[in-house]
Amino acid sequence: MLVARSRLSTLEAFRDGRAREALPGGKGGGNQKRGASADDLVLQVPVGTVVYDVTQPDEPLADLTEDGAEVIVARGGRGGWGNLRFTTPTRQAPMFAQSGAEPQRRSLRLELKLLADVGLVGLPNAGKSTLLTAWSEARPKIGAYPFTTLEPELGVVNLGYDSFVAADMPGLIEGASRGVGLGHEFLRHIERTRVLVHVLDMTSDTPLEDYALINHELAEFGHGLAQKPQILALNKVDVPDGEAQIELLRADIERLGVRWFVISAATRQGTRELAQATLEMLRRAQDDARKVVAERVPVLTPEPTRRNRFEVEVGRDGVVELDGPTPNWLAQTLNLEQLEPRLEFLARLRRMGVERVLKRHGVSPGDMIRVGGVLVRWE
Repeated sequence: MLVARSRLSTLEAFRDGRAREALPGGKGGGNQKRGASADDLVLQVPVGTVVYDVTQPDEPLADLTEDGAEVIVARGGRGGWGNLRFTTPTRQAPMFAQSGAEPQRRSLRLELKLLADVGLVGLPNAGKSTLLTAWSEARPKIGAYPFTTLEPELGVVNLGYDSFVAADMPGLIEGASRGVGLGHEFLRHIERTRVLVHVLDMTSDTPLEDYALINHELAEFGHGLAQKPQILALNKVDVPDGEAQIELLRADIERLGVRWFVISAATRQGTRELAQATLEMLRRAQDDARKVVAERVPVLTPEPTRRNRFEVEVGRDGVVELDGPTPNWLAQTLNLEQLEPRLEFLARLRRMGVERVLKRHGVSPGDMIRVGGVLVRWE
């Protein structure tokens, strides 16, 4: 079982790739004592962990977004019965017992995505880290060169009457959607955010081309990033070139159809007004999300599989295959090389109604069938 814990921040404990295995259950003892069940193996992961089965890399098993959220990723094997379970009026002292079934084994991929309300996006050195510092108590590393920020940094933006969590994302570059630069390492983190603040360096020679480049990478990556609401932060107006660019491009900026604010993250000019507008947009996005959940049509889930249910089909090699929880369990836990347990196995299958289904598939006494991966002769 995996359990999400807010006090954890990384998946470092799982970087070794070592298999994690629960202890086996205890053996049965004398005087009809049943073996003790084994304790669950509980592994703790950070909140925001997405769990994938490596055989189905595009379909997550679970998205653990809350503290205490849990998912069972593998189950222990079903226990076996002792010999007294197999007594009959004509068989008072059975000379066989049943072993426990093999546990479920699974290879998983764990992916950690930050949980932030607002993502700061833009080219390297656009001023995202400086803006986060102006907004919050976060202290990201700041430098005058690309990729100063190599990992997302979170900060709580407190406006006195309300607050939100913002994430300073590593700078995007052309080709990021294909994994160039920090690429996917960056983009996967902003999937959870509801609002994007697009920071533009207005001292750049081509700020509007920079804006188009970032949005192109968001669209190419997919996962709904291009559809997230955006606010444009025109940064570095404390520099004369930045202020001049805004006046020069004002008409073009208006035509973008995006709400925009003139700011200087370094001097904090306009940063509070930007935060207030961001909070308003965030609350609208959250309201829209709640409406979608409320309007969603409930999906009826099937009842848990009954243990006596089974299916029969012809395998690729022409051998008829019987598949079902109880038949598989019996085949894997009884020693079918011995006469007594094999007769018990076949008798139980007949009581489940397997015999008439096998006849419909052309199985006659003496034919081999496969049950739970085990070949056995039908008698």
